[in-house]
Amino acid sequence: MSPVFYGVDSMKIIFIFIDGFGIGEKDPAKNPIYAADAPHIRKMLDSESVFPTDACLGVPGLPQSATGQTAIFTGVNGASVLGRHLNGQPTITLKNIINQGNIFKTLTENGFKVTYSNVYRDEYLNNLHVQKDRRLRPSVTTVMALSCGMKFRNVGDFVKGRGIYHDITGRIIADSGYDVQVITPVEAARRLYRISRDYDFTLYEHFLSDIIGHKMDMGLAVKEIELLDAFLGELFRIADIKKDIIFITSDHGNIEDITVKTHTCNKVPTVVSGRLPEGMKIEIASLLDIMPAVLRLFGIG
Repeated sequence: MSPVFYGVDSMKIIFIFIDGFGIGEKDPAKNPIYAADAPHIRKMLDSESVFPTDACLGVPGLPQSATGQTAIFTGVNGASVLGRHLNGQPTITLKNIINQGNIFKTLTENGFKVTYSNVYRDEYLNNLHVQKDRRLRPSVTTVMALSCGMKFRNVGDFVKGRGIYHDITGRIIADSGYDVQVITPVEAARRLYRISRDYDFTLYEHFLSDIIGHKMDMGLAVKEIELLDAFLGELFRIADIKKDIIFITSDHGNIEDITVKTHTCNKVPTVVSGRLPEGMKIEIASLLDIMPAVLRLFGIG
């Protein structure tokens, strides 16, 4: 028997992880979301489907990527385990937590079809198991994919329209010397939607928002927000939220306040947009609530 959702057959979840995207003040002088032409994002942030989500997890200091993403995708407070927030790639301790149980692995073990839509450049894949260069060490999401033997999408998949790069358009791949055609954010959204038709759970990860947030450059930040807005706007336009669920979250704040170079302690927006199974209510207060919410939608737990 094929697996089904909690009372709903054939529903699909498109999960979008946006690094460094918090809920900030509605001040265009410091928050590019309100300086940019970003009607879709602003509408999303003001909607009833958004849950302001704690990313600090009861641990002193600014929230960071490795521990925040571990919390999102495993439901385990890695920052509490380590006694601190950890930036960058996961340590051995965090990898052990991820390998023991994560969204990819748990869904796969329960018979659901899962995919990671992100494309990896060839040089990264070739050095994935060497890891001498810290910049090429696996991220939380990469460790997740490795934990269940998932096949990674490469540049060839991008050329064939079967994957999306983390920058949405693929400009970074082209600038790296690959012979690829840069795509629009609208086409990227359509690609993501097409990919998701073959899976129960599809993950897309975008992290330029965090990188640009650190630069404290309003011009760059506005361009980034407008890129994201075009991408998300098209995805919401073509998705059937009467059947599917679009799930969006982040690991910590950053780009919503370009007056500081660091991450922020602002809550992050977790968006759960779509028709929930009858009788189900989702409550998300912290990053630790996200994986259990996803699993409940699949009738697990």
